[in-house]
Amino acid sequence: KLWEAAIADGHDCSKGRVQRLLQSVGYRSKSGKRRYTSGNKKQGFITTENLLARQFDVEEPNTVWVSDITQVRCKEGWQYLCVILDLYSRKVVGWVTSRVNSASLVIKTLKKAWNVRKPNGHRLLFHSDQGSQYRAKETISWLNKRGVTISMSRKGNCWDNACSESFFA
Repeated sequence: KLWEAAIADGHDCSKGRVQRLLQSVGYRSKSGKRRYTSGNKKQGFITTENLLARQFDVEEPNTVWVSDITQVRCKEGWQYLCVILDLYSRKVVGWVTSRVNSASLVIKTLKKAWNVRKPNGHRLLFHSDQGSQYRAKETISWLNKRGVTISMSRKGNCWDNACSESFFA
């Protein structure tokens, strides 16, 4: 309020300067906005357990796929690259780029990998981080229709998805 009054009176100063001046004479002021995190409370987003549990050694192909998305600078501007790796061979089974980081990017990548590998969905575990693209109803629905088991890293824990995270390193 004091900053707003100073601006209204024609003084050119920042909120930080007003706070420092008040502190120098012994006053304590509250600053900043209160932030609320909605996290998983957003409608349309689903999370699942970490079923992979850092078991990165797989005995058969097409039993565990891991995925991640990164941003890549191109001539045309920033692009998002979604990659799916088969944990057995550590090879890329599908990748797609897009200007938009959305659930459709993940679904397009899944379709591409699915058409190349033709896995048995009931034997496949798909693991990712808790990005909104992976938690979206559309992505979950696409995987569920094919009988795929879904696994997600714990929130904020990159080690749970280390294989796909390190692919971009």
